[in-house]
Amino acid sequence: RMVHAPLRMMVAGDRSSVGKSTISLGLLVALLDAGFLPHEVAYIKPATQCVSSTLVARFCEEQGIACEHIGPVVYYRGFTRQQLDNPSERNALVAQCSEAVDRISTGKRITVIDGVGYPSVGSVVGCSSADLAVACAAPVLLVGKPGVGDAVDSFNLCARYFEAQAVPVLGSIFNRLAPSGFYSLDTCRRYLRKYMAGSRPRQRVYGMLPAHETLGTLGAEEACGLSFERPKVPPSAGPMTEQDRAAVAALSALFREHVDLKQLLADLEGATARPSEWAADLAQYPTGVGG
Repeated sequence: RMVHAPLRMMVAGDRSSVGKSTISLGLLVALLDAGFLPHEVAYIKPATQCVSSTLVARFCEEQGIACEHIGPVVYYRGFTRQQLDNPSERNALVAQCSEAVDRISTGKRITVIDGVGYPSVGSVVGCSSADLAVACAAPVLLVGKPGVGDAVDSFNLCARYFEAQAVPVLGSIFNRLAPSGFYSLDTCRRYLRKYMAGSRPRQRVYGMLPAHETLGTLGAEEACGLSFERPKVPPSAGPMTEQDRAAVAALSALFREHVDLKQLLADLEGATARPSEWAADLAQYPTGVGG
């Protein structure tokens, strides 16, 4: 049972196609598996580069989860130049996104906010993921890449961007780990947890997802091309396919086995209620290479 106000969490990463929408979908599936009712959950991508149907949207539509997969801000071709030529419009972008998050979150227990690109995407018009996280009071879950050194360095690059605006960074779910080899899932888990425990004790490794062939098409969805305009009426997501259902079933199994959802929700509740505790940690983090 949630004690505090409705929860919001932004899912962010270091680049497009790292798995933000895959992890967002996995979280929605895991929340339903954990007993959340569809009407208690919401999903929104307030800023996006893609205007086509996504599996997240199709899943939400079928399950009855409140969903806005094409939010107020669409980075269509020429959008940046238009906004720079019209600064009064630019100043309203974050407010439009925040209002959309407020609307879809009404009456919900938790809202998953799907980020776009890397954390500073949109900063040219004052609407980066960090700007949105501040406006929406949303702690951040980072989607991590495989490996050890590169995974830590990428985590810190992203985390620091959010932390510069005092946004609580909860930790990470690392995605697409190899089952064996030099960078096997077990090896990466051991060293990533060792790093977090020693250098970032506030943040956690909530899970390590192995690469899964059924989920291969989700990366292509995340990498869809730029549109030339924002759609006047957001299209219906459309029905789920058998391939969609296989991907959802795979994510459900992977999250049950590899992700500590209970701890993630507990930390999200804590960061929402006491964000200053996360901000107070910042001065203690090492600033050298890999810190």
